[in-house]
Amino acid sequence: MDWQDRATKEKSLGEVYWKARKVGSTRRNFGMAVLATVCFCLLTAIDRCLELGVLNLSTLKVLVGQIADIGFALTTAILGFLIAGFSIFASITRPEIFAGLAKLDHKDTGLSRLQFIFFNFLLVFIHYLAFLAMSVALKLGLPLAPSLIEALSQYFATTEIIAWWFGVGLVALLVGWLTFLIMLLKSFIWNIYQAVLVVIVTGDAILELEKKASNAAEADE
Repeated sequence: MDWQDRATKEKSLGEVYWKARKVGSTRRNFGMAVLATVCFCLLTAIDRCLELGVLNLSTLKVLVGQIADIGFALTTAILGFLIAGFSIFASITRPEIFAGLAKLDHKDTGLSRLQFIFFNFLLVFIHYLAFLAMSVALKLGLPLAPSLIEALSQYFATTEIIAWWFGVGLVALLVGWLTFLIMLLKSFIWNIYQAVLVVIVTGDAILELEKKASNAAEADE
């Protein structure tokens, strides 16, 4: 496949996300997210078995609200920082270097070095945008939850139990996802360091090729 076609093959964020997982979403990040989810589930099981009543519906509502607040503040702050950094990085780098990166493969990922660099940005953007959307939806919908549960309990006797299990699952999902975002940011910082090194090495290689071509042209004259 020609390098221009490969560089413009992805037509949506979904396609970018599917490929970006190869370079930005490591097993350690996912493992930490699973560990956080399992820890919360264990606490829930202990609370349920000992009938402590700590994680009741009201407590779960507070937890969801707090995670939504943290997620909203975190994602908006980080996205602003990342977009600014992405714009600066893309504007100060020579187009010739980007073209050279697009022609070189990145290890065994099936991606070019250019895709490796930019997919690391985009993977974080996608996850943080998705979590921001989730946080906004929760902040808007959470005040309606008690009224909805009360209305449904008039028709279904098990509504509160179902709502409790739904709340536990939602909190577990949010805790794991938030942990993953923090770990992803850690990987993002490391990948930026690698990206800068790749740009420097590729830029130096391009300069060497330009010097050789210039010297060869002068020799022919």
